[in-house]
Amino acid sequence: MEYLKVSWLHHFEDEPIYLYSEIDSQRFENRKIEIYPDGSFGIACSNFHFGGTALSDQVMPGLEEISEERQFIPELISQAEFELIWNQYFYFLS
Repeated sequence: MEYLKVSWLHHFEDEPIYLYSEIDSQRFENRKIEIYPDGSFGIACSNFHFGGTALSDQVMPGLEEISEERQFIPELISQAEFELIWNQYFYFLS
């Protein structure tokens, strides 16, 4: 698994500013969290989605390709960091 955080630099209120993804060995998303400028969020996994967030059906590009778009700042994060964010938002819904 690979864990990715992408910061999206923009001024759109209805688009996320942070995107967190858990990516499998085939480079597909398993879990995803999107955080919006106003603090709202969306979350998705294979059997659940909330807030308009859905898993991509496309292969995820690598860090280099993502960073070619200057508005995106991608970084690899640890599984522990991803799990902390996932648990914070997923269990908020419970």
